Amino acid sequence: MYMTSQRFINIVRSFLLATGVVAPWLLGIMTHNAAAGSIASFGTYLMIISFPFLPKRRAWLVLAISALVHSVFSAIGASVILGSLAFFLFAAIVAFIQGVSELRKSVLSLPVALAALAFFLSVGQAADGDEVFFLTYFFSGTVWGGIMTFALVATATEDTKAVNKPNWLSSQKPFLASMVGVSLIASIVATMVPSTHPCWLPAAALRVMKPTRQQTKKRIRDRALGSLLGACFGGLLLGLYTFPLLHVFFVLLLVFGMLMIGAKHYAIWTFCLTAVALTFNLHPGSSALLIATDRVLLTVGGLFITALALWVLPDEL
Repeated sequence: MYMTSQRFINIVRSFLLATGVVAPWLLGIMTHNAAAGSIASFGTYLMIISFPFLPKRRAWLVLAISALVHSVFSAIGASVILGSLAFFLFAAIVAFIQGVSELRKSVLSLPVALAALAFFLSVGQAADGDEVFFLTYFFSGTVWGGIMTFALVATATEDTKAVNKPNWLSSQKPFLASMVGVSLIASIVATMVPSTHPCWLPAAALRVMKPTRQQTKKRIRDRALGSLLGACFGGLLLGLYTFPLLHVFFVLLLVFGMLMIGAKHYAIWTFCLTAVALTFNLHPGSSALLIATDRVLLTVGGLFITALALWVLPDEL
């Protein structure tokens, strides 16, 4: 059976996008600056997976806003100290913004949610005095990702519009309060756990939060296995940090598979998302098995804290 032309186009497009994700990393390895390349690739990755489709109108503006939001959230994360007042303040603000964006259901909802992920995953990744270095390479990665997305991602067949603007009804307040509460509780726990990457715990918790109880239950069910396996595999991949080219190759395969599968196959997509997100860690620390165990336990903790929020989430909006 011959491959359809659309299928072939999707394969080529996904491969080019996946190659675009790891290109800064490969360039960094070749120039003996793998850390800078990894940071840039992280920004590229978040931009590319933020847009399964581009909006019909002003796609360039949407991409520019997304790059800015990702970079600002990541810069704040790299600048705050885990456990500081600023850390908790911004953990609450980021969660609130993600909640409002979730309620709006606009084309920027996914980019904002992934920017919140960028905030937490950037905490502790920049050494004191290296924040500008971190932001420069991360922002350059988002710009590169925006160019790749604009060139290769298909345009939606119809406009994506906000369908549920927040109007501060009593049914919406519990969700926004839950977002902030989950973020703060998970952030407090993150300061207490012995981990090289403790902020994955609040990041994992917020990734499954949805506006209603039933939606959140479904998200936990759909994401639980994929997140746990992805956390484990991401930890194992980090064990390859002493073999950078092999590390990059596996990330390329994961991103390619993620783009080919799409979010409709949510469990597998989540596995890839989690595994790749956790590979961009500048301080991998100990052995692969210990890293994998650490990431799995953090994921379990995040999902457990989210499950506690089911008691206060509304049945419907």
